[in-house]
Amino acid sequence: MKKFLKTIGAVSVIVVTAYSIYHLIRLIKKYDVLSLLYGFDLLHRGHEGIIDISRKGVKFISRKSEENLDAFSEYLKANGYRLVGRFGRSDLYDYQGVEVIVKQSMLFNKYYLFEVYNESFFEAELSA
Repeated sequence: MKKFLKTIGAVSVIVVTAYSIYHLIRLIKKYDVLSLLYGFDLLHRGHEGIIDISRKGVKFISRKSEENLDAFSEYLKANGYRLVGRFGRSDLYDYQGVEVIVKQSMLFNKYYLFEVYNESFFEAELSA
């Protein structure tokens, strides 16, 4: 009987570990944790301003400050984005005739995370 209970215990540990690893991998892919870690590393090494952590112009990180909020708005204006209005906690922009939502999030009460979403992103999410 003891051997049976040990076997069930071992199998349970293996199943729980596999389940946890599976969900950890899903979270890493969904939230692009590696890009966030890259941004945190650059900020801790003394990089100032806004960092494009996606390297595609769709996800940015910066330290929490009013200067960085203003700098990000200026960055968008300089690259052809025109502010249309607010949509909840996000800003709605027009970029070459396409509506773009810029979502601003706070991470650990120390960093701003800016994410740029356009219509094709939402279409891809609906089809997935």
